[in-house]
Amino acid sequence: MNASTIDKFFCKNSNLYTQLTSSPLTEFADSGVVSRTTPLSSINENKLDDNHQNNNEDDDDDQSISTEHQCFSIITKSKLRYKKCDEYKQYSNCLITYLDHPSAIFIQLSQDGKHFQQMHQDMNRYYMDNLNGFSNISIDAFNVGDFCVAYSNRYFEFFRARILNIDPTKNQCLIIYVDFGNSEWIHLKGIRPLHAEFAKLDIQSIPVTLSHIVPKKDMNTGAIGWDTNVGKSCTRKLRRLVIKPEGEPFLYVSVTFLSVERWWPLPFVDIKVDGQDLAEILHRDGFARLTRNNKDLRMIYPTFGNHPSESLIFGLQSTERLENQYE
Repeated sequence: MNASTIDKFFCKNSNLYTQLTSSPLTEFADSGVVSRTTPLSSINENKLDDNHQNNNEDDDDDQSISTEHQCFSIITKSKLRYKKCDEYKQYSNCLITYLDHPSAIFIQLSQDGKHFQQMHQDMNRYYMDNLNGFSNISIDAFNVGDFCVAYSNRYFEFFRARILNIDPTKNQCLIIYVDFGNSEWIHLKGIRPLHAEFAKLDIQSIPVTLSHIVPKKDMNTGAIGWDTNVGKSCTRKLRRLVIKPEGEPFLYVSVTFLSVERWWPLPFVDIKVDGQDLAEILHRDGFARLTRNNKDLRMIYPTFGNHPSESLIFGLQSTERLENQYE
């Protein structure tokens, strides 16, 4: 089945919807959950429209897909496991698939690369061969937090995903592509329940925080954060360093996992590109400030990890482990 034929089954205008209530640490104009697009699309910094569109004009296509009524009771909701890494262990040939800012970076390890590629191919073959399956399912069948499979109109492929928000008025769901870290609004026609066979492999993206680096003070406003002008410049610099433009070979990095702290939701890591430490590069070029104590981040963002959207984006098991007061 060619791409144009497949595309008729799905929405063409699943653009971004900025009315999602996000946390202060991800509520950025040019980074964070409200600007996420599709898998690996952070290599292309072109903006999408600010609001996702009403796709009622595609309702006629719904009727052409299938007349079979899908019953909610027959859906089995599979769950995915989040990958964990050992402390103080170095991993080479890692790929940075997306980043919100230096304190929220999504990486993939190379160890499961072949298994993931095979699973991804098998999954797409299965859902393409069963394209009409669950095509007329009601939006009431899905809940925020459900794992699913979502069709990307940019790549003409299915990807494993998780639902972050639901807009029943437009039959759309905001999803995060869990194996990459990016997000976008998808029409209900492009969402399928996750088959248990494709839930066996752990989620491939691991959210981490770059160690020993904090935002610089914005000299114009006096504010300190990744959402200031200087903080956004730092994020753009980091993207240019670690994510190649679309069409160029991927850039692999070396990642060393450090400690997992009770007072911070993500593991701290050191990242090196061609032998150079990323934190030192950002400090040297004037985009951020080095710190000896990672708890300085906790002072800037005392509630990071407590927001419901962050729990789903980063796959946090529980925010209760975060202390109200940093030690």
